[in-house]
Amino acid sequence: MELFDYVILGHKNPDVDSIVSGFLLERYMNRCWYSAKFIIPDQVIDEESLVICRNYGLDPVKFQGVLPDRDDQKYILVDHYERDVSGKVVAIIDHHPTTQNISTFFYHNEKASSTACMIVEGKEESFTKEEIELAVLATMVDTVSFHSTKTRDKDVTWVKKMVDKYQFNYSKLYKDGLCLTDISSVSDFLTHGLKEYQFGDKKIAASYVSVLHPEQISEMLSSAFSFLQNYVNCHDLALFTLIINDMTKFQSSVYYVTSGDIVKRDFEHFVSRGNDIIPEIEKKLLKK
Repeated sequence: MELFDYVILGHKNPDVDSIVSGFLLERYMNRCWYSAKFIIPDQVIDEESLVICRNYGLDPVKFQGVLPDRDDQKYILVDHYERDVSGKVVAIIDHHPTTQNISTFFYHNEKASSTACMIVEGKEESFTKEEIELAVLATMVDTVSFHSTKTRDKDVTWVKKMVDKYQFNYSKLYKDGLCLTDISSVSDFLTHGLKEYQFGDKKIAASYVSVLHPEQISEMLSSAFSFLQNYVNCHDLALFTLIINDMTKFQSSVYYVTSGDIVKRDFEHFVSRGNDIIPEIEKKLLKK
């Protein structure tokens, strides 16, 4: 295995922003004469993320590999702030707020629309037109084409500036950013975008689906909840959170699922899992 000073690592079950951020940071660091390699250790990558990235010239499969088994390996985390690795995490670039005390040599976490735009904004001269388009794409996808509450005005302005400068196809980027979910299979759509979080001794999981007509899945919810409660028990979770996004009204419904209960909460706006739902759960769990 080729050795690198730094291994760049996105979160488990990487989404578009995680993949694009890792790729862009690798490019940037190598151009700055750092020895860095982006690695995706997941054996399976979400099909939706694969298709979106490939449509813009980036094949995530090329970055799949085994992490080095070295105690002295240095890691840089992108699009998340917590990961168990055999080496040492020396840097984190993320856009998910947390109350946890993070101790690394370099830590940058702000409420940006995407990690990819954080990496590129202000350093555009270090990236190609194609790489900047990927950063724009990741920003559109992660904010659901600017309908998410995580959208930052500064990033909207930046995206529009890049679109005008490079004549990107904004209509296509907007449509791809909506990321409608395939709801043909209960197990597939319930684990869409699945992420796990550890807060103290409590572990939770969260997934989401984005559909034009939520009533399409109303008949599937009964079997869906049975699936989720079984998932909670099998994975020793304190909570599973399912977010259903209505892409017609741009509103969200959140289901909080435990082994013995299901609570629904409706929002009149499109919620962000990382900015709205998970921080709220984190505060409640850590208070107990």
